Order: sequence, then structure tokens, then C-alpha cells
Amino acid sequence: MNWDSYRYFLAVAETGSLSSAARLLSVSQPTVGRQIAELEDRLGTRLFERASHGYKLTLAGKQIFSKVRDISAEIGGVDRRIEGLDKDFSGSVRISATEGFGAYWVTRKLAELQQMYPQIVFELFLDIVVLDTRKREADIAIRLANPKSSALVGRRVGKVGFGLYGSKGYLDQYGTPNSIGDLQNHKFIDWHFKEKGFALTAALANLIEPSQVVFRTDTVAAQIEAILQGVGLILAPHYMVPKNADILRLLEEDIDQTEDLWILTHRDLQQTTRIRAVIDYLTNAIKFDADYLEHG
Repeated sequence: MNWDSYRYFLAVAETGSLSSAARLLSVSQPTVGRQIAELEDRLGTRLFERASHGYKLTLAGKQIFSKVRDISAEIGGVDRRIEGLDKDFSGSVRISATEGFGAYWVTRKLAELQQMYPQIVFELFLDIVVLDTRKREADIAIRLANPKSSALVGRRVGKVGFGLYGSKGYLDQYGTPNSIGDLQNHKFIDWHFKEKGFALTAALANLIEPSQVVFRTDTVAAQIEAILQGVGLILAPHYMVPKNADILRLLEEDIDQTEDLWILTHRDLQQTTRIRAVIDYLTNAIKFDADYLEHG
């Protein structure tokens, strides 16, 4: 078996397109297409249905998908067990976090860690979606709420607080809400996130009607700019909101919710020296910054 071809097959099956698989594997799109074509020629059957909206598994593709995925996980387990034998503070540590928390808090802490452990190379991946530690997409995941998985171990290390914010310019134009009921007269900024269960989107949906959302984006930078430009109000983590006189917190007594913050890793990596050191440092740093993260 030429495992490399199946690695490409798995990437396309899981991402649904050649371009996404290419980004995942850090190769060119033509390379992915060529590998898939060669695998189909070798097996004598089509594994994917090509459509304008992406690649879908054929019956033959579905029949081998679970087996290929299991083999991939097993190979990844061998790699992790070998890495678990490391006894020094060198090598790479890949960390997955949400964009806001990663950019505004984790990056500062990794800068401190890099001074302590200069031989460790830190890689930070910022996304709402939890990266798969089984495939070495990440060694450590920092997430709101616990993405339950038998392959992951971790613990709740703190809380993140959220509040309602708006710019002075917006409030001057549309008025300041004095109660939850007043929110029906306002515009809102939300996350652009396809999967269900994202804490901020779910919390906002409990406060307003969908038609009140006038701006959605999947980046924190665009959200902050939208607040500053007076596009609407936003439900956001306290740490993410710019600390300046133009941004005001609203309805503090009525809207003051928190979500648990978790740090997780794969079972096979939890005793790796550098992984343990990073987890311990981040855990202590979160506890030290607990008031800031929960209350702003």
C-alpha cells in the first residue's frame, strides 16, 4: 500500500475540496488532484463525485473511508508515543485556540514562554473549530466549553466573561438601551460560523431576533472595526473589546455571562516534557489573570 496516496484521499474526504485539502497538507492543489487520480486509476474505481460545490465520496469511497481514517489514527498514535519519550525542552508545540483569545491573550503568554524555553518552536492556530489532536493538527487545544472526546484529556482552568458593547457614535445615533426589551430597537454584529453550538452566537440568539443582525464576520479584527464604525452592538469577551473611551459596556447587570475555559491535549502527549511545561504555564497564567478574563 502506498500510504501517501491515501493521506491525500483522507484530506479530500474530510475537507470536501482539493483546495482545502491542499491547504491542510501544505501542498499545491494540482498535487492533490494528481494523487487522487492516480489512486483511482490504481484501484480501478472512482472514489469521489466531482461537483461544483465540492467533492463527495462515491459508494466505493465510503467503503474505504473509515478504514483509511482508522489507519491514519493508528499511525498518528505511533508518532505521538515516540514524541512522548522526549525528555527535554526542545521541538515544536502546536496550539489551537479561538481567534480572539489566541490573538489577545495566548500570543502574549507564548512570547513569555519563548524567553523561558528558546529551543521550543511555538505554532499557534486560530480558529473557532477545534483542530484534531489525533492527526497532530494541534498538541494543545484551548477552548470554551469541553469538546468531549475519549482521546483528549484536560481540565477546566478558568472562566471567560462576556458583555454587551457599543460605540459612542452608535449610541448617539440610535440611543442607549436601558433594558433587555430595548434591544429590539438595535442592530447587532455577530460571528459568521456555520456549525451550531458556538457560545456567543447562541447567547445572542437568546436576546434578539435574527433579522437584527446586520453584520457577520469570521475575524476578530473585522468585528472590532465594525464596533468602532458604529455598525451595531456586539456581545463579546471582555478581553477582546478595545479599552478606550469610545467603546461602552451596556446593561452590565442584565448581561454578564461566563463560559468555562478548557485546556486539552492528547492522552499520548500529556507526559511529553515540553507539552506538560506549556500546559502548566498556561494554566497558571490563566489563574493569575482570572479576574481580567472573567470581568475585563
